[in-house]
Amino acid sequence: MVIYCYNTSYKVMSLLKNIHKFKVYLIYALILLQAYCMKLHYTSGFRLVTWLLRDQHWGRTAPVSRVWLLSGTLLAANGLLIHAACKTTLKALMKELSSTLRFGMSQYLTEPTWKRFIDTMQIELNCCGADHPNDWHEIPWMNIDFLNEDEDIVMKLSGIDGKVLLPASPYSCCSPHVLTACFHDPLQQRYGEDADAARSLQKRGCVRAAEAPLVRVSLAVHALVGLAVLLQVVIVLLTLLIRSTQQQPEEVESSASDQRREQRTRSFPYLS
Repeated sequence: MVIYCYNTSYKVMSLLKNIHKFKVYLIYALILLQAYCMKLHYTSGFRLVTWLLRDQHWGRTAPVSRVWLLSGTLLAANGLLIHAACKTTLKALMKELSSTLRFGMSQYLTEPTWKRFIDTMQIELNCCGADHPNDWHEIPWMNIDFLNEDEDIVMKLSGIDGKVLLPASPYSCCSPHVLTACFHDPLQQRYGEDADAARSLQKRGCVRAAEAPLVRVSLAVHALVGLAVLLQVVIVLLTLLIRSTQQQPEEVESSASDQRREQRTRSFPYLS
């Protein structure tokens, strides 16, 4: 399970750890903690069964069994808490990622670090924008100094602060699966059809692209916790069943002994 979670989320986590390192490491730490506790608990359970098979009349059987059952119950409860913590952390991570990407998009042409990060994320995750590809058309990430001021569309859409809201997207939004020219800025779209322009760009936002593998990790943790709870319930039920079957012969033997004693008393009253 740990290997599956790591392989599923490695690409996304390697990108997010540059901006949300604490939450990324927290999710991995919670998963490793639950997996290691389960390994330790059930390994000790197998060892306990081995001891009981070798020596059925071991004097510490009952106390050690009770401690092991208690630790398993605590492990199942801890798994529920870890699953809730992972779910809450993922939700907070996606919420912060949206606002972080929007800020980085506004600094796309002025900060090389943000440009490198956003381009890498959009290319590796096949996404565009934060929540939607149209985020690039709503965030003023272009400055008028980067454009030709003689163009009518530039003068029409430029603001007082020198920012321009053009229906343009970076080249990293282009889809590699479309075998046509990528119309990612209005000057190119002028020579292309609207359908080609819409088809040549990625359709999903980067928050959704990053959330998809993390949701699969959350489902894996949910399945692991559910398995731990189910195993603990089965173990408790089997323990109660075995204890009840052991008590019945003792009760039968005790009642038979009482009957023999009563018959002896009736036959030889002077012995009482």
